[in-house]
Amino acid sequence: TATAERLHYPGGPIDATTAPGGGLAVALRNSVLLPGGARADGFQSPAQLVTTGGQLHVLDTLSTSLTPLDPATGEKQPALRAGTGATRAVADRYGRVLSLDTRGQELLAFSTSPLILKQRYPVPGTPYGLAYDPHRDLAWVTLTATNELVGYDIAGGEPQEKLRLPTVDQPDSVAVDPTSGNVFVASATGAGIQVVKP
Repeated sequence: TATAERLHYPGGPIDATTAPGGGLAVALRNSVLLPGGARADGFQSPAQLVTTGGQLHVLDTLSTSLTPLDPATGEKQPALRAGTGATRAVADRYGRVLSLDTRGQELLAFSTSPLILKQRYPVPGTPYGLAYDPHRDLAWVTLTATNELVGYDIAGGEPQEKLRLPTVDQPDSVAVDPTSGNVFVASATGAGIQVVKP
């Protein structure tokens, strides 16, 4: 049977993920709490945590930057700018961090050993939601200006658009089931959840 445990994190938890080596890393309003008790301070708005390549990466949406963290000590590595208005990030199976620059309307791809911006691909239509299917190498992006869902094949040197569909109104959130490939798009205005079976 499934069990649930309630954890208390003073400081307003925003995001959480499993850290490299195990344990929970939690993003708070302006810091990141690591499993061993270390804390990384000095963030403006650490909105998303991404684990890849044995490191934890913090997407700060206010400074629109990506910062690698040592998951044991909380030591911050040199950060990189993530466009002009980054909002979402995910890791792919190639050890990269994919990020959406909503203001700049681009899909960004960072290699992580070391952290280098490798690709900038234009995604007009105000990209906002981002999910990744590791079995099909598809990055799913929602466009809030046009109410569309776009699937990009990211296995090659440049993203290739594979599918474009209309969505529910204001598609702010997207998730993918890696087993079935089904994509779930949620409306921020209460218009419902859309299930896409590509």
